Amino acid sequence: KQWYQRRVRGELQEDLERVVDWSEANSMALHDEKFEVVHYTLNKTSLLRQLPFTNNFRDYVTPAGITITPTNNVRDLGILLSNDCSWTDHIGKIAKDGRRMAGWVLRAFKSRSKPLMLTLYKSLVRCKLEYCSPLWNPYKIGDIQTLENIQRFFTRRIQGMENLDYWERMKKLHLMSLQRRTLLFSYGKSTMVSPQIAPEPDF
Repeated sequence: KQWYQRRVRGELQEDLERVVDWSEANSMALHDEKFEVVHYTLNKTSLLRQLPFTNNFRDYVTPAGITITPTNNVRDLGILLSNDCSWTDHIGKIAKDGRRMAGWVLRAFKSRSKPLMLTLYKSLVRCKLEYCSPLWNPYKIGDIQTLENIQRFFTRRIQGMENLDYWERMKKLHLMSLQRRTLLFSYGKSTMVSPQIAPEPDF
């Protein structure tokens, strides 16, 4: 196992060096100061990371001699990747963006009519909550509820929906829960990638 890990690290280092060589050969020098590195681990304790010698193995030194200290999160194409292999931080971020957009819509538009509110919700709010959702498909109950509460909050403000519970509103508005939509997206992507092994949906 240790031999395999050393080989993988060596291959990864070679790939990084090839990228640097290619960028220099094509006059597209990379800015080392903007590099970020994240170490993935399932170990929740921080005791080992606090030891003085640990940083010698965790820090990354670029060919220019610049030391890059690992971070807990790194953003790539709008997705927040965490070093604990969890999507909670990313879900918290998009939920914050979704709440901010929902609040702006409710302040900017006086009308609460069903057609207008649904159009605004689908085009401005829900898209923020579902960007790349097959990748970070939430599995923790707390994360699922964090996202679902935004749809629950917004649909309650629609005219005629004030006194209905959440699932009654979903039926009246012809909407699905965000969890159900994410499962459908994930199933669709899995069938595109490998239709032979994609499981049948259980919903």
